[in-house]
Amino acid sequence: MDPPHKGAFPPRSSVRSRARDTRPIVLKLIHRFLLALLILLSAPAAAAGDTGWFYRGSDIAPDPAWTFGTLPNGVRYAVRRNALPQGQVSIRLRIDAGSLHETDQERGWAHFVEHMVFRGTAGFKDGEARQTWQRLGANFGSDTNATTQPTQTVYQLDLPKNDEASLDLSLRVLAEMADKALFDPALVEPERGVVLSEYGRRPEISVKLGEQTRQLFFGGLKFADRDTIGTESTLKAATAAGLKAFYERWYRPERATLILVGDADPKLLETLVARHFGGWTGTGPAPAEPDIGMIREVPERTAALAYPGSPYFATVSWVRPYRQLPHTKAREQDELAEALAKRIVNRRLEGKARDGADFLNAQIGGDRSTDIADYTQLSVMAKEGRWREALSEAWAILADARRAPPSRSEIERELENLRSASRSSVEGEPTRRSQQWAQALVTAIDGDSVISSAPTTNALLEELAPSMTPERIAAAIDGLFAGVGPRMLLLSPEPASGVADALAAAEKAAPAERRGERKVTMADLPALGRPGREVSREQIADLGVTIVRFANGSSLVFKKTDFEKGRVSVNLRFGTGLSGLPSDRKTLAWMGGLIGSTGVADLDLDALERLLTGRRMTIGFAVGEDAFELSGTTNAADLGDQLRLLATKLAFPRWDQALFDRYKTSALENYQLSFSSASARAGREFAGFDHSGDARWRPVEREEIARATHEDFRRLFAPLLAAGPIEAVVVGDVDLDATVAAMLKTVAALPKRPEAKPAPALLAVRPPRAAEKARFDHQGDAAQAYAAIGWSTFGGTDRMRERRALAVAGNIIETRLFDRLREAEGATYSPSGFGTSSDTFRDWGVLGAGAEIRPERVDLFFRLAGEIVADLAANPVGADEFDQAIKPMLSGVDRQMKTNGYWMSAMEGWSSDRRLVDKTRTLLPDLQAMTPEEVRAAIRKYVADEGAWSLVVLPARAAGAAAAPAAPAGSAR
Repeated sequence: MDPPHKGAFPPRSSVRSRARDTRPIVLKLIHRFLLALLILLSAPAAAAGDTGWFYRGSDIAPDPAWTFGTLPNGVRYAVRRNALPQGQVSIRLRIDAGSLHETDQERGWAHFVEHMVFRGTAGFKDGEARQTWQRLGANFGSDTNATTQPTQTVYQLDLPKNDEASLDLSLRVLAEMADKALFDPALVEPERGVVLSEYGRRPEISVKLGEQTRQLFFGGLKFADRDTIGTESTLKAATAAGLKAFYERWYRPERATLILVGDADPKLLETLVARHFGGWTGTGPAPAEPDIGMIREVPERTAALAYPGSPYFATVSWVRPYRQLPHTKAREQDELAEALAKRIVNRRLEGKARDGADFLNAQIGGDRSTDIADYTQLSVMAKEGRWREALSEAWAILADARRAPPSRSEIERELENLRSASRSSVEGEPTRRSQQWAQALVTAIDGDSVISSAPTTNALLEELAPSMTPERIAAAIDGLFAGVGPRMLLLSPEPASGVADALAAAEKAAPAERRGERKVTMADLPALGRPGREVSREQIADLGVTIVRFANGSSLVFKKTDFEKGRVSVNLRFGTGLSGLPSDRKTLAWMGGLIGSTGVADLDLDALERLLTGRRMTIGFAVGEDAFELSGTTNAADLGDQLRLLATKLAFPRWDQALFDRYKTSALENYQLSFSSASARAGREFAGFDHSGDARWRPVEREEIARATHEDFRRLFAPLLAAGPIEAVVVGDVDLDATVAAMLKTVAALPKRPEAKPAPALLAVRPPRAAEKARFDHQGDAAQAYAAIGWSTFGGTDRMRERRALAVAGNIIETRLFDRLREAEGATYSPSGFGTSSDTFRDWGVLGAGAEIRPERVDLFFRLAGEIVADLAANPVGADEFDQAIKPMLSGVDRQMKTNGYWMSAMEGWSSDRRLVDKTRTLLPDLQAMTPEEVRAAIRKYVADEGAWSLVVLPARAAGAAAAPAAPAGSAR
């Protein structure tokens, strides 16, 4: 289950249901019987009800693709036919209750209840809900999940089946979870351990920051004292009876909304909703809505939190009472003006940061958080301790924004970007996936909003755009800073003084000067050369892929898809990536992301962003195992310019000193956060450990960051960007001939590039040795630890079926750990199992498991993981358990293969290595034919005789709290 909301500011939430059930309790059983009988006799008629609840009060045109209704008992529903993913139905059950509905003694119980409804109902034993959906192909965690927020609890099921029997069974399970959860006292205790593990896994810094922020900014509101996860004392005090009482009080039909979107007949979906949810009746009278409180004055408008290793980070807020407003065109006009106001101010703040400000980042944000508050926040991350100066610089930009209206050109620039996104939505709506539609409706209900079709939304934007005058945007900017405030919280690595004086001084800052406007077009880019020449074309017919080669040595791997209408993904791959970098010393490859965040040729980053205004073009950079990658997302109309921009980046890279300095300073300011929790430290160290200390994966040290220079960066990347033939991978809604024509003018027009191959020694990457142990410490909560155990396997492309058998084994390990370590022992929140390996490095592969866990339970984790792997090596798993592991993998792969993202990754390297084509071709057949014995044999062959290696991260504050691998803290051996 997803962790509850942890931030200082609430998500958009709502409490919409106001119905009151005053029927005497003694009539409940009679009413249930009569209502169930009525549904069985006439289910479709029972499902009619109130069909206008969603759009009531709005003058925005409804989307006719949705069908809305209300059952006689008050359950509301929304259904929509949607063919993507094919054969899938996405289901969301929203309960109109969350942490704001708890009493002080019940803090955290809404979330605890969310956990307990998975632990057994009248008709399904503990774990059967998860197992049922796994047998149907749904993966627990990604396809089946739940989340609790201040004003709602949402249960999620993305079912990879659309037949009536699977839907009927799934809705029966979900209906029992909503109405017939058991709250067995024998299961509350292990689940308490799970919830406490989730409570304890939160980074200490975020917990403390969240607590102080809520108390300072939202003082007087119930939200100020309602971290959704609760408190340790209230979680420990929860009883089966108390949790059930909360459940019976708030889980009521009139507080439930069921959303079903997918490849199924809406009439069938309505019938099933009525069949399984129509007999649900509430227990007792409906409760009163919670008192959410009122914003109150606080003794001091500033506060400070010192946390060792943190950056200097100031958050300033203005808070206004929440007003419930119907979602009308008038409200949409106000929200558009506010959105433009934020975008304009944030662009000015970002421009200042790039020019060498005392802040690394600064931005304004905020939201109308339903039934909580309407708020604005200013966030400022300072450089090198200069937080007072940074705050004043940011405030000077706010002062300028409030002094005079924005220019018409600023407004038009932001409108053009919104128009581009809106047009993209119109193009892409026919291929919007069911999960997206379902979540959009949950979000709309949660925000007291409506959703409309993309053409309707686009037309509304064009209707409202002329009213976005400088005066209206100026008024919206003023509105952002109205209300109670400013109040400020300063996070710093050591105690800070004079916070109130610094805020007062910032408020007096003189307005900053505005940057000038300029026009940039594609004509400002340098020419690339004469168009290239195509030399060959190869069809891989069964996979719908074409490989085109050009005279300069470049190639195109192309696949036309209709998975995402109006969207084209582009990747230029070149060079050797990690495989060609030194293995014995750290390079500045970790700064590679900066390549995509700088300008091109004579255009700085501001000019580049102006060039992209209103265009469907992006630019990014990554260091892969076997290549460097420049990527972009565009559409058919802009593909030529997207390819030109990426090719120009390679031919005419730009090395901006100020941006390098900003990137480096940010790394230094945030460096210590990698040690702030067990999971953060594990994330920092694990890749280096499981690649045997190879410098390419080893984490970067503070001293290495500090001595890095702009010239070092240029010296590393300039030759790398110029080496190796370019392989362009293009996938999406575009024709081959148009893509080839664009390639001829861009990538194929570049000069021939030298070959780039890694030295054989650099490919000799291995996992840890058997029995190798590593121990690290962290500076956070003493109750947090992380443990991982693994066995070294293999990589390469010549034993793919056995690699896949080990990947299946990783899934089985995770499921068994979930059952034993989480469900039975309550020792962790989310254990993981993994079986992963590399195509590039033929000796690198690992099978293993990991978990965030309390220090005293580390040995338990190691023991259980070892027992599980030993048993898997000795005995094939049973058919039912194997189905629960393999079916979610099969449905997941099937869905992934219908996305552009899958093919972008799968087609990498096809122009030079035909084995990778066969790897993709055999993936689904191999998994479909996989047997339990193949999995056992692979573990027996590659794992059983190998000693396990292990890694553990323990708290520095209690270094002796648990038995652990005997290695010095902070080292591996």
